Order: sequence, then C-alpha cells, then structure tokens
Amino acid sequence: MPTSSHPRRQNFAPNVGHARDDEQMLSTIDVIEGYLTGKEDHDFSRLSGRDIDAFGERVREFSTSFTPEIDPTLYPIYLGGWPSANFLHLGGDMVMSSLLYSGQVLVRDPIADWFAVEQYRNEHMLSARRGFHHPEDDAETRTRTTRAFLNSVIPQLMRMRPLIESGLVVPVPTEPVYLQQRQTIERLRRDLRTHITLDPVDYAARFAAYEIASEDNMRGLFVFAPGPDPSPGIRNAIDHGYRYFAREFTLSDSYGVTYTAPFAHEQFLCRQGISRVAGTSASVVEAVLRSGLPVFHGLTPSVIRAVHDEAAFGEFRAQLHEVYQGTPLDDPTAVDAYVRDQEDALLRPLIQQAERAGSDGFLSRLGASLTANKYGIAAALATDLVAGSFGAATATAVAGTFVDDALRHKKDRGPIRIWSSLTSHHRNAKDELGHVLPTPASYDVNTETPWGIPREPGMSIAVTSGEAIWDMDARSLAVPEIDEDRDTRLGVYRQCRCGSGQKYRFCCDGLK
Repeated sequence: MPTSSHPRRQNFAPNVGHARDDEQMLSTIDVIEGYLTGKEDHDFSRLSGRDIDAFGERVREFSTSFTPEIDPTLYPIYLGGWPSANFLHLGGDMVMSSLLYSGQVLVRDPIADWFAVEQYRNEHMLSARRGFHHPEDDAETRTRTTRAFLNSVIPQLMRMRPLIESGLVVPVPTEPVYLQQRQTIERLRRDLRTHITLDPVDYAARFAAYEIASEDNMRGLFVFAPGPDPSPGIRNAIDHGYRYFAREFTLSDSYGVTYTAPFAHEQFLCRQGISRVAGTSASVVEAVLRSGLPVFHGLTPSVIRAVHDEAAFGEFRAQLHEVYQGTPLDDPTAVDAYVRDQEDALLRPLIQQAERAGSDGFLSRLGASLTANKYGIAAALATDLVAGSFGAATATAVAGTFVDDALRHKKDRGPIRIWSSLTSHHRNAKDELGHVLPTPASYDVNTETPWGIPREPGMSIAVTSGEAIWDMDARSLAVPEIDEDRDTRLGVYRQCRCGSGQKYRFCCDGLK
C-alpha cells in the first residue's frame, strides 16, 4: 500500500543541476533539474526527440521507485473533482485559502502521469490528455505534443515549488495506482450505480453537464445522438462521472488521505454514494463546521508557504481536527451540540485571529487581503471503524485498502474520516482554476429537455456544454513548413518536424 510517513526533506537546492544526490527525490522537479544538468538548453524547447524520450525514461524510473512523504499526523487531504488533479492551475481564492487550513494536500503529478505507460491500459475518454506515446501519432508528432505539454506545465510546476518543497503539497503518480486498483475502482463505480437511484433526467436537471468531471482535463462535453429519449445517453455520461470519482476517491484512500469534495457534484456523490455504501455496515455521521472560514485574495504559493505555520493557521488546524476526532459518534443526536460547543470554545477565537491576519496583520503585509466570502468544512465519520465492529461490506465496497489502513492507524488517529467537503461557497471549477475553457453546446439548446439535447433525430451528433483545461504551448504545437521535394532530397538530414530545429537524423530518427 503506497503510504509513507517519512520526515519532510529540507534545503531543496534551488538551481538547475544542484539537487542533492544524497537525499530522496521529492518530486519530478528533481528529475527535471537532474536531467538538464550539463545540457546547453535548460528547458525543453530545443531538446531533441531522443533527449525528450530519454527524459521520459528517467521520469518512469522515478515513478517506479518513488515513495511520497505523507505525514498522517497532518491529516492530509485530496481535493477531488479537479483541484488536486490540476493543482498547477490553482488560482481561485477559495481553494488557495483552503491550503492554509490543510496540513498536507495530495496532488496528481502531471509529469509522471504524462509519461506513464499505464495510462494506455486504463479507461479514458477520447478527449483525455494524449500522453507521451499516443498510438495514433508518429514519433515526430509525439515529440512535438510532449514538448508543447512540458513547455506549458514545467513553468507552472516551478511556480508551485514553494508548496512542494515545504511538504504541504505532495505530488504523486496516479495512473499506476488506477491500474493497480482497477478492480476496487470498478467495484465502487458499480456501488455508486446501485446506491444513487436518481433518474437520469432528474440527475441532468440537478447538475449541468459541465459540473460532471469525466477526466482530469474535461467536464461535460458529452456526445449524444439526438433523439426522443435522452435517458440512455445521460446515464452513460453519468457513469463516466462515477468512474472519475471512483478513481479519485480510491486514489486518496490508497495513500491514506481524506477525500475532500470542494464542489456540488462531488459532495452529492459523497453523500448519496459513499455514505450509503459505508452505511451498509457503519453508522455515518456528518459534522459541520458552521463558522465560516475566511477567504483571502491575492494568495500565491510563496505567500502560503510563508504563513502556513503561523499561529493563526497552525493552531487552528490542530484544533479543527481535534474537534472532529472527538465527535461523539456513539450518539449521533449529540453531534450537532458537540460541534457547536467546541466551535464556540475553541475555533471561533482562532478564526477571528486568522481574519485579523488578513485585514491588518502579517498576511496583509505579504500582499493578501481578507474578502467578504467564507466557506465551511463538513466531515463524515464512520463509527464501526472506531468501535472495531468491522462490517464485511466496508472492506469490499468503499475501497480495497480502507479497513486495512483504519486498523493500522486506529490507535493514533481516532475516528476514521470517510470524506470531508468545503461547503456553502457557491464556487465551481472555473472560478478556482486557470486555463479552463468554457465551451457551449454544439446545438441549439432546447430549454425543455435535459441539458438542452435536441429530441429530433439527425445526421450529426450533439455535444453538451462543458469545460476543458488547455495545458499545451500553442507555439510548440505549430508544424514547421514542409517542402516535400526538399525533404525527399535531404532524406534523414531534413529538418525534424517535431519543432526542435534539428536534423531528423539527430532528433527523432529511430524513436519507436
């Protein structure tokens, strides 16, 4: 099981070529800097296809041997439904503020997953990121696409470097976990189908297509054949959402961190799916923090790193988890009174201290400001894991490693938190992440049908509205002008079409 509690590495070398060899690699930042050591170009814009291919091998070697430094005493979380999967694009006030209240956050490592061979064995939508070796592309196209991805992603990775160095953000490869846990994921997917009984048409009325994530880079944009009954197509689209959620929930459980749902659809799947699945063998209680947590504007990775351990936030985090872990789960009717009492006694003064830090304290001096927005935290807890009466369904239905992890950490973790959520903020993924491209439906929307899908059969498909994340450098995707006669004459000494500017013989020739 891929959990770890190694001490966090300090004194990360900030310059290219100076990562320390005597320390465990913390992330693919180390791989990038180690590989570029001695290279004339310190980015991937002009590297040959062979060099980029060799870099991919280094990344895969790193992923195979990497053990993340997860500290269970920090109550680590995974922000599901895009934020952790796209942490390089975080920029919204609500999710960035949540990093101040989180001891540690697990995130997807985009470089490791781009070069993962497992992605081509996992189920994905056609619109998912293509990765380093898409079977439909030749060597030059694959190199050009990979270069465009790296040129876009690596600068953003370096922007998040302060959070990674501090151990607050922990990037992990995910595609290998999806493959390893595929049976658990599929089991949870089936359980969601069973326990969420909402009719497809009612489901579509409750959630817009763009609220349902099906890939790390895609929400909505579901393809339909127009017709009088849209239910089968909607059911299929919802099932893609179940698959994506099941993967993220299982990923967080595999690493021993709490799945946290920031947005409405993910919260619905937790309440109507996860809690009911666990409820077959456990009494599930949801404790809600009613005091709104302050939201700050102008937070950057460097600012978050600088203030993360300040008393206003460090003490609050410790008290927050102490409150939840002491919830009297043996008496569900006492939960509300207990949480309210603990808030008044412990948390509200610390929240006021955090507000002062943003209005006229140290946080304001670092360039952040207090906004008028607030959000709360809710946590669901399962009593049977505390009492030790482990039901058979919990082990098989929630996640394959869930009970094992609960047993291993039972003494020092207290009640096991199945999931948590950031509530009452009315924010969506587009508000919280950059590089999100809203896309309207491909058809004239029929306001009387679910998702506006046309009811009249036609010769063309219909694509619902949605949102996509674009993380490719458009300049690197440009195909060099091709002179077929000249290229035929020069043969392998023609200019390589991957965009490196080098001769094909010394660039992509020979790549498989």
